[in-house]
Amino acid sequence: MRGTHSSAQALSLATISLRAFLLGAAMSLVLGAPASAGADCVMGSKAAPAELIPACSSIIDQASNSTSDRAAALLVRADAHARTSGGLTQALRDIDRAIALDGRNAKAWRLRGDLLREAGGDLNRAAADLSKAIELDPQDAEAYELRGVVYTTQRRLDRALADYDQAIKLKPDDAQAWSDRGVNYYLGGDNEKAIKDLSEALRLDPNRPRTYTNRGAAYKKLGQLDKAVADDGEAIRLDPKVPEYFDNRGLTYAAMKEYDKAIADYDQALRLAPRPNFFTNRGDSYQFKGELGAALGDYEAALRLDPNFALAYNNRAVLYKKMGERKKALADYETALKLDPGNENAANGRRIMIAEIAKFGDEPQRPLAAASGNGPSFACATAKREVEKVICADSQLSMLDRQIAETYERALKSASKRSASELRKTQREFLSLRNASFGRPGYDLKKVMQERLQKLNATES
Repeated sequence: MRGTHSSAQALSLATISLRAFLLGAAMSLVLGAPASAGADCVMGSKAAPAELIPACSSIIDQASNSTSDRAAALLVRADAHARTSGGLTQALRDIDRAIALDGRNAKAWRLRGDLLREAGGDLNRAAADLSKAIELDPQDAEAYELRGVVYTTQRRLDRALADYDQAIKLKPDDAQAWSDRGVNYYLGGDNEKAIKDLSEALRLDPNRPRTYTNRGAAYKKLGQLDKAVADDGEAIRLDPKVPEYFDNRGLTYAAMKEYDKAIADYDQALRLAPRPNFFTNRGDSYQFKGELGAALGDYEAALRLDPNFALAYNNRAVLYKKMGERKKALADYETALKLDPGNENAANGRRIMIAEIAKFGDEPQRPLAAASGNGPSFACATAKREVEKVICADSQLSMLDRQIAETYERALKSASKRSASELRKTQREFLSLRNASFGRPGYDLKKVMQERLQKLNATES
């Protein structure tokens, strides 16, 4: 299944958000109105929105109050509205009013830009608002950092980097700025700089689970899987209720070929949130293990949740190909390409299936043991070697043996003369070494058979 699992990993990584910024959290604005008029109308107050909103309204509605006080109260009320369900529209209205009253209030422009970004609104407008905030207050480190986040989201990475540099220059102890610049480096492919910045963010604030999981992703890109899995584990320790953290660690374990550990993490991710990419990732690990029935069930579960999930179609096509179901494999590759026209794995798979169908036809081959329940590829009644008797007595080993034999035969039929000769040689070596090594201390027959099946599958891809 060459290339497909890395696609699942990229999908998972795309779910890691850049930041979780609370509107106005860095402000400590206290209004100049009399205490009796609104002592609780304070930006950053821990008071509930139900208390803040009327307290600020009493200032806003009093025409005798200065425009600057009324504008400030509107910002605090906007913050309160933003913390209520469905209150983003009202929050934006309040900030609009605040800007209309006091267009020189840099915080108002910054807050509106941030809110537009958080709400997934017009990012160009958000960037424009943050630029206005910077124009009014060139020392506002947070405005630079937030505009950097907008630019990163838009993949305008050079502009984002310039903003993060300025934010860090103005406020070098801001862990969030270091973390966001690290993500920007990661997206630009500079994983060493990403790790350096994310590590600095964690030095400043070691209780940042999302920063750990982002640094883990950078370590993974560099092939430092032990460090990646450690960071994934730290993210889980700090916040065990986030399903993406378990999914990320599952992907790391899968990259380490520790499929049972990967499946255990996907299980937990699915307990927290049954999402199609979690099912697909678990299906990939089952497929790599050779448990084709379980893999098929997971891909189908993913497609029940999201019938337009291209990756699940692509990876199910790989599975069908292994099972000899050429017609089904071709249909899934074509669906994956329709949903994701740029999917190179699906395009290559489709070309291969068209060629195979032209050569061998589209009728399913002899069913695999996963579907038929048959024994191994040899007759158990005449088995003499101890390793063969063990395989006959174990249903999983029997299925693996049949899958190895049938995948080998398929690969042999489609191979060139030189490749076929090499394939026969490696198959003889596998069987000879299996027979000679079985029973020795530490020899893992199931693992060896799974690895042989994976290598044969790779020759077909």
